[in-house]
Amino acid sequence: MARRLRHRGPDEQGGYLSADGRCAIGFQRLCVIDPAASHQPMTARGEAVTLAFNGEIYNFRELRDQLAADGVSFATRGDTEVLLAMYLRFGLNMLDRLEGMFAVAIHDGRNGELHLIRDRLGVKPLWYAVGADRAVFASEAKALLAHGGVDVSLRPQALAEYMLLGYVPAPASIWQGILKLPPGHCVSFGPAGAGTLRRWWRPPSTARAIEPAEAVEQVRRRLTAAVSKRLVADVPVGTLLSGGIDSSIIAALMCRATGDPGAVKTFCVGFSANEFDERPFARRVAEHLGTDHHELLIEPDAADVLDELVRQYDEPFADSSALATYWLCKAVREQVTVALCGDGGDEVFGGYDRHRAMWLSQRMSSLKALAIMAAGVLADSFAPRNEKSPLRRFARFAGALDAPPALRYLSYRRLFTIDQTDALWTDEFAEHLALTAPRDWFVDLYEGGECDSELLAAQRCDVLTYLPDDLLIKADIASMASGLELRSPMLDHEVVQLGLSLPDERKVNKRRGKRILAEAFGADLPAEVFRRPKAGFGVPIDSWLRTSLLDKLRETLLDQSFIDLGWFKRTALQRLIDDHIAGKADHRHRLWALLWLGRWQAMGERG
Repeated sequence: MARRLRHRGPDEQGGYLSADGRCAIGFQRLCVIDPAASHQPMTARGEAVTLAFNGEIYNFRELRDQLAADGVSFATRGDTEVLLAMYLRFGLNMLDRLEGMFAVAIHDGRNGELHLIRDRLGVKPLWYAVGADRAVFASEAKALLAHGGVDVSLRPQALAEYMLLGYVPAPASIWQGILKLPPGHCVSFGPAGAGTLRRWWRPPSTARAIEPAEAVEQVRRRLTAAVSKRLVADVPVGTLLSGGIDSSIIAALMCRATGDPGAVKTFCVGFSANEFDERPFARRVAEHLGTDHHELLIEPDAADVLDELVRQYDEPFADSSALATYWLCKAVREQVTVALCGDGGDEVFGGYDRHRAMWLSQRMSSLKALAIMAAGVLADSFAPRNEKSPLRRFARFAGALDAPPALRYLSYRRLFTIDQTDALWTDEFAEHLALTAPRDWFVDLYEGGECDSELLAAQRCDVLTYLPDDLLIKADIASMASGLELRSPMLDHEVVQLGLSLPDERKVNKRRGKRILAEAFGADLPAEVFRRPKAGFGVPIDSWLRTSLLDKLRETLLDQSFIDLGWFKRTALQRLIDDHIAGKADHRHRLWALLWLGRWQAMGERG
């Protein structure tokens, strides 16, 4: 199992077997802090308590000083021993005192318990499986697939979840016997083996009153502190720079924290297609800040790279930007071991167009909503099929205005509609699915916070599922495949709590989101950074599906072995491909999701 994870920690391997033989832990270490001494798994001196964890505790120095003042002595300079000492002093009550990203396993031989813990936002993944007589856990599913005692048969309902969202949301997985520990949760196993799951952190669901000037000051202060904490390392540190708001702010704060912009390494990736080339924007920011800037032009063989990604991600995963992230991380790792990034800025500060759509729809009068819906029907009839067309986006916004807020937000988030999947499923396979269950789950999640605004409800929903189950898994797998550690200052839990609890007007207006970031950092960066339209970290899959990927698309989805699985109708798959190629519809993301699923099945990624 540990060998399957060697890429995550290529510097050192460690192992532990408890005295009673009941607990074994294998560990692959990426040496970032205290390389010479902080070996893992680590057992407390004189205690039958052993700990292994992936990630970083950013406030370990403050915690170490507090423990030392109480008489605790330390043999290392790293955060592992501090985390172990915190558990010995406070037990699981230590969790509220930790700042960082972490997936932790603690074996407490004093009472025969095993604790598995995941950080508040789910920056670090933790997978586990529970059998009749054992619990098995790992940082990636591929290690569980190597165990031999885990049920890795397909969970059919996961396909319905995947088709709705483009990923399988926690706590379930594509496999019957494998679970994901949700963010902000821990699960404890006693000598009898039964697991007890509990939640130890949740995002805020109410806004608080705050003066505009105070909001700006707090955002500046907390983000500045978050960046400084994430610069602690005994290895080279850089940052990913797209030229967008979030990554540019992180780069600017790194320059300020180090006092030497020329020593800050910034990295950007681009494609030859101008629509997906971020290099000019990143270059402008790097020149403004004076960083040591590095650019990478990638023109990969999409067919070969897709299979490589499928092997790395284990589960079907439809986020096409994983490809760009993967190649960027490979290049960055050649120069640094740790890189800061801007992940989380959109979720925390209301940066997505769909966030503004929810804000606008809540403020809209019934009469205006009716007028916009009528205009949307007209626009839909002659809008270009391209999903990025402003008119197409307007039609989509207008078409959801009469839906309840949770379903309205789902319409902005979903990959396939229920009608589209109904046309794809075979009748026999559909009988095994609860077709509306994924939609109902999403509605419950959206409404569960009982938020006082639709904007906050949308942000909170993203923080609970899209962020950990898509964006952070994408970043973790892509970076750790090359032994690169990514750190996200925007996901400092104090920054998250502040950002979510800001009043709506501090986050969005009719024209754009993340207003507070422009107010707080506008003087530090070129003005065009804040005027630039929101652009995701995209790749040209539309053109690939019409050219270099077309043969593999047809060979994979229309192959008899795939059809014989009984999941999808061949005629429906053929129609989806033909309509996209003919320009009758824009199915780029849906076809990419199906292609990934087909490659996953063909490559035997079910274990």
